[in-house]
Amino acid sequence: MIKKLGIKKFLAELLLLIAVLAIDLLSKSLVFAFLADKKSGRFELIDGIFALQEAHNFGASFGIFEGKQTMLVVLTAVVMIALVALLAVKPKLPTLARSGIILIIGGGVGNLVDRIVFGYVRDFIDYTFLDTFFGIDFAIGNIADIFLLVGTFMVIIYIIFQAKEEDFFKPKQTKNHNEALHNEVKDGE
Repeated sequence: MIKKLGIKKFLAELLLLIAVLAIDLLSKSLVFAFLADKKSGRFELIDGIFALQEAHNFGASFGIFEGKQTMLVVLTAVVMIALVALLAVKPKLPTLARSGIILIIGGGVGNLVDRIVFGYVRDFIDYTFLDTFFGIDFAIGNIADIFLLVGTFMVIIYIIFQAKEEDFFKPKQTKNHNEALHNEVKDGE
């Protein structure tokens, strides 16, 4: 895989993955340490816009599958392995798609580490502006969730605007191609 991808591109992608993981895990540790000093576990960054709020998510996005940690750990691990395998077998995928997938892997692994180490995902970003301006009580998230969202949008943009069928599937052989192969075999007899 490294040969087909090129060592510079492989190292750049590995560095991106490490950066995503480091930013996510470090932000969780720093914010939770900061909030530990706050009696309420909350700090208003910009009143009515953003706040830091300590939250423990025992489920997946928006609390779905709450209490099903083993299933979430296994499912997340399987999806992350599948995405790494996709990158390995498709080294020619364009940078937009590859970078999006790496952001998804980094965010997924960041939350997976939390699930394994703590038994829950550490969330802390409270998007209070959604409630202030739109009356939407939105879920509290973290940096990994942002990476997952941005990566997903990158992949969707790639699929809509750049993807070609041969990026994912082998081109179908036409009947004429099969006939030509058959005729070559006959000519060689």
